Amino acid sequence: MKALRFAVVAALLLSAAAVSAQRSNLRLGTILPANSIWDRSLKEMAAAWQEGTDGRVRVQVRGTAGDESTIIRRMRMNNPQVAALTLPGLSAIDEAFGVFGIPFFFASDAEAEHVVEALTPRLREVLAGHGLVLLNWGHGGWAHIFSATAIQSLDDLRSAKLFTSSGDDGMVQWFKENGFNPVPLALTDVLMGLNTGLIDAYPSPPYGALVFQWYRQTSHMLDIPLNPVFGATVMTERAWARISDADREVLLAQARETQDFLFEAAPAQDREAVAEMQKRGLTVTAVPPMFADFLRAEVDRLTATWRGSRVPGDIYDAALEARSAFRSQ
Repeated sequence: MKALRFAVVAALLLSAAAVSAQRSNLRLGTILPANSIWDRSLKEMAAAWQEGTDGRVRVQVRGTAGDESTIIRRMRMNNPQVAALTLPGLSAIDEAFGVFGIPFFFASDAEAEHVVEALTPRLREVLAGHGLVLLNWGHGGWAHIFSATAIQSLDDLRSAKLFTSSGDDGMVQWFKENGFNPVPLALTDVLMGLNTGLIDAYPSPPYGALVFQWYRQTSHMLDIPLNPVFGATVMTERAWARISDADREVLLAQARETQDFLFEAAPAQDREAVAEMQKRGLTVTAVPPMFADFLRAEVDRLTATWRGSRVPGDIYDAALEARSAFRSQ
């Protein structure tokens, strides 16, 4: 009887341990603004994960006062275990993600999405090499140049005190070598930089300029999109390993739904943001077709040096091949 009781107790303890091992209480770090479309979509995704796994996966979405380098550093210490990162954060992890920051590389949302899908297997492997699992992509809209005074030529842009993300010394150097005046700052310091005159121009999706209130110091927007602002939600492999295969399927399915929503909603909310800022004094500067063609050609010439320097050659070539395939359809 003693042996039987011992066996029953042991079985119960092992069963409880197994259940406990499948439960994951996670934190998701992000610098995305509270109550924005991105913040809300992350919280809705977290709620769907909890419901879809019967509470085995719980995620607390928490904003971070610091920059994304802080989030990445803390992920290595297992807190947070999940992060929604913007392009500068992803590029800080690996330069392969710089392919999405090439100005004028994409001509439309459909083209950009096609290239993202084509590159996903490669970039999933890139993240795995850094101990991270790709859950989904995010879309922040299309970046435009906002400035305190109207930008009417490439020389105007070169003379502007242009915000660029801190921590990317290579990008700062590239700007300087090509005659620009970059000012590296953390994303969270942009408003301070605008208020103090440290910067007077920056690239941003319209919705971002509205939500962060940056447009109040920069009442001009150049009406030509530079590039889609992509991001990604990632999880540490350590946390991923604690989640069962069945629950992983739930997480990935819901993450894909969130991705699809953002890829549709982000461009639409940019249009609404422009209209709202125009009501508050924003001047949208139209770009004549001839100048637009010149600007694209000039930027193409300047960014051709990114292959092998800012973007690994194989990733650059794969993106170019996927874009060519889309345009030949």
